[in-house]
Amino acid sequence: MAGLPAAYPVSEGTSPAGAAGSAAAAELTASKKPSVPKPSAPSTFRMLQDVVELQDLNLAPMFWFATPMFFVFLAFAAFLEFYVVSTAAHLGIFAIGSYMVFSAYFVANHYMMQLSSSYATIPEDKKFYVLCNLIKSAVLLAYSPLAAKTLWLALGHGEWSTPRIRNLGVLYAIPDAVSMLLVQRMAWSTKVHHLCVVIFAFVNLFVSYEEETVGRALVVYAVFSTFAYLVNLLLASRFLPVKPKLSLVMSVLALVTYAGCLAINWTWQVTFLWRLAVEKPTIGLVVYIGLISLVVADDCILLQWLWKNVARVYSTRKADGQHAHAE
Repeated sequence: MAGLPAAYPVSEGTSPAGAAGSAAAAELTASKKPSVPKPSAPSTFRMLQDVVELQDLNLAPMFWFATPMFFVFLAFAAFLEFYVVSTAAHLGIFAIGSYMVFSAYFVANHYMMQLSSSYATIPEDKKFYVLCNLIKSAVLLAYSPLAAKTLWLALGHGEWSTPRIRNLGVLYAIPDAVSMLLVQRMAWSTKVHHLCVVIFAFVNLFVSYEEETVGRALVVYAVFSTFAYLVNLLLASRFLPVKPKLSLVMSVLALVTYAGCLAINWTWQVTFLWRLAVEKPTIGLVVYIGLISLVVADDCILLQWLWKNVARVYSTRKADGQHAHAE
């Protein structure tokens, strides 16, 4: 989807279940220890911390980084929702938001290098990839309420609010624009993907959506892309020693969410574009189909990877379970 996966080629990642063998051994060793009195009920944060192994990414630095990003861009979305601003102001918001995200990479990298031993062991050319996906996951989650409201009013009530749609388009393009500048070894399909998002975002500032045009198809595609924040979180976890059980749950949820959004989105796109081609054929329609086809191609690559990833994680977890049982 438009701007969806962040930048690193999925074929070059490592399996989220890479530490499966050591996890199984640790659990087997722990089972042989003498029983101890049952501890008191852990806190919610402690239960989240226990989801990963001791050598895994410390959750505290990750939350300290992702949570402020979520609230900052939630505030951006709320501000633009309740205040109708001009095109010049939209460009200002894009510039300010891009600077904040750009700076966040370096600030987060500095502190996570100090606070997270697992993050420090990630290869240098992959650190910003991890941060890119953590940022985009938090940002898309923050945008989801506005995106859902936009989609509901547009498709359910025929209310295509141009100011609201322009707001969402500007916000959506920020993380993609910054990732193109900072993330190394970006796959060509992802480069094209992000470039299309930025182009669409600026074209969006000069389109009126009250009239039925091909611009509406772009809005629907972008909105469904916003709901895929879990995919970006999963992509970041490929370079972290995430516990196999958590990896499997994340992989399945990401695949179901992504495939579901694509199925609904593509069905609507084909129906709408076909009707528009019959009733109101324009050059703009041809241009849109050409550009969105590049985005669809990247979506297909990611969808294929998600499917294979679920099968790989499940097979690894099953094999480790059988091995532990045999011992």
